[in-house]
Order: sequence, then C-alpha cells, then structure tokens
Amino acid sequence: MITYYCPSCWSTVAADTEVCPVCGASTQDRQADIVEKYIAALRHPEPMTRLRAAWMLGRMRAERAVPALMQLVMARQANDPYVVSAAAKSLGLIGSRDALPCLMELLRDANASFMARAEAAEALERIGGAEAWATLADIDTHRH
Repeated sequence: MITYYCPSCWSTVAADTEVCPVCGASTQDRQADIVEKYIAALRHPEPMTRLRAAWMLGRMRAERAVPALMQLVMARQANDPYVVSAAAKSLGLIGSRDALPCLMELLRDANASFMARAEAAEALERIGGAEAWATLADIDTHRH
C-alpha cells in the first residue's frame, strides 16, 4: 500500500486529495524545483526519506540547503543518528564555511553517535581553514 503525504506539512492524505485538509496546501503543486523538494523532504516524518534527501542535497552540492542541513545536525536529539550523519557528510560535500560552527559543535558532542562525529570530522577536513583545523587538532589531542 502506498502512503501519500502533503508536500507542505507531510500529513498523510488520500491518493486523490488535491488540497491538504490539515494545512490547506495544494498536494498537486509541481512548481518547486528539485532542490526545494529535497529541502522540504528533510522534514518528512520517515527517517529514510530525510536521510535520502540529505544525501541527495550533498551530492548536488546544493548551497541553499545548508541552513536546512545545519538544522538537522543541530536538532540531533530529535533525529535518527543516520540522518544526522548524512546531513553532516552533505555539509562537508557542499563545503560552505557557514556550516563550520555546527560541524565543530557536533564533533565535540560526546553524546552524538560515533558515526555522526566521524562525518563531522571528515566534513571539517574537507572544508578546511584555521578554525576547522584547530578543532580537529584539539579533538585529536584529547584522544591521545
């Protein structure tokens, strides 16, 4: 059985629904470009959909997805660790320096999953710069 969702609020809707009964958005809206659709999918109720969207945005090097991906990382307690890891990896692939504070905080968070912290470290290496290198060196120093 296929489950249909409102593309705006992600409420479950019937297959033939044209207007979401929850938020009033058109479920037939085809105007948003693919990057906007993936950004919207980062809020999807199913973790695998959020993970796939985060993964695709990184592969697309979608700069305008940086704030939404950072939000996933910052809300890590509410998100699946695989989603947080995918978001961190994608931030590294996109390479925006705006993501540095978010990634540094994730790397330093002892409560975050090892996998997410490893992706944060790799993203920091990829983005580079004095701040990133100092954080990586600090973490490495504390590990030994």
